[in-house]
Amino acid sequence: MTTQTEVSTGAKPPEPEVEKQRTWRDYFTFNTDHKVIGIQYLVTSFIFYLIGGALAGVMRTELATPNPNFVQPEFYNRLFTMHGTIMIFLWIIPAGAGFANYLIPLMIGAKDMAFPRLNAVAFWIIPIGGLLLLGSFFVGAPQAGWTSYPPLSLLTGKAGEELWILSVLLLGTSSILGAINFVTTIWKMRVPSMGWNDMPLLCWSMLATSGLILIGTPVLA
Repeated sequence: MTTQTEVSTGAKPPEPEVEKQRTWRDYFTFNTDHKVIGIQYLVTSFIFYLIGGALAGVMRTELATPNPNFVQPEFYNRLFTMHGTIMIFLWIIPAGAGFANYLIPLMIGAKDMAFPRLNAVAFWIIPIGGLLLLGSFFVGAPQAGWTSYPPLSLLTGKAGEELWILSVLLLGTSSILGAINFVTTIWKMRVPSMGWNDMPLLCWSMLATSGLILIGTPVLA
């Protein structure tokens, strides 16, 4: 007859991780949680979307009649420049980064982004760049369009043009920092069972987009 004896090791199973309860203050601070940063991106970009949409509304009102009855041609050029810059650099790009920040770590089984502090820095550069861009209105906003091609960019107000350049440079820096984070997170922080062919389409699209940003944005800057 065999007697089986249970040996108690005294070890307790690991307790499940409890997600920290967030407060509204977390969204106004230097937070390293990828979900908080994702929402910060989305809310900030939506605010700038409303500003850019308001500028577009003024432009469409002016185009309702052939004559410049609502705003003068120089001011229309400023509206056109600011609208294009805001919609591209402060709405489309940050909104995409916001969705990616929130979803990609969840999709690949990572606890957070690869560089949480760098992630927070990349976000907080955006409102600074946006405020600089809006501040150019008070010193003579640029009139050369969102591409700022010469010779028109050389003939308009230099102070506003310089603020525009500094703003775009900051926003480009934010995109580069975010791209480094996305590439590293997707490449190195997937769960072991997830191969390249198992990744969701959003991860592939952000990996490709981040690669293009790392190749093209430094050259444009």
